[in-house]
Amino acid sequence: MPIQFINVIREITDSVSSGKGRRRSAFCTEINKYKISSWEPNTDIIESEEEVIIKLEMAGVHHKDVSVKVTNGKIHICGVRNEKLPDKKISFHQLEISYGIFEKVIIIPEFMEHNHIIANLVDGILEISISKKSEVIEIHITDKDDS
Repeated sequence: MPIQFINVIREITDSVSSGKGRRRSAFCTEINKYKISSWEPNTDIIESEEEVIIKLEMAGVHHKDVSVKVTNGKIHICGVRNEKLPDKKISFHQLEISYGIFEKVIIIPEFMEHNHIIANLVDGILEISISKKSEVIEIHITDKDDS
């Protein structure tokens, strides 16, 4: 049975719309300090029998500037795209590329939260692969006397 991601994403993006039609998300970067994300990466979600693949368009974002965390059935992708301007006098003629902090939250079924998850950022596309196979994870028990 397919997982209903697209409807969930649509509900989330509709709930954080600003008055000008641009989506905005509020998130906490530090304790008690909330910021508004400047932009939100375009996202594709693809599902096969074995996995769900989430692709986010992140041109100009370095892998060290992105964080992916999974908690409580949600994938939180946040980071920053920094603007690089020349050190000489310039004139702006057209500005369409968004810079600054961003966040994307995607709800996944809680049973998938502990499945095998891999994230890769290649050629400006962040690809997150989530296995649909739930496997039992064996936890090694140590004795305090073991040294």
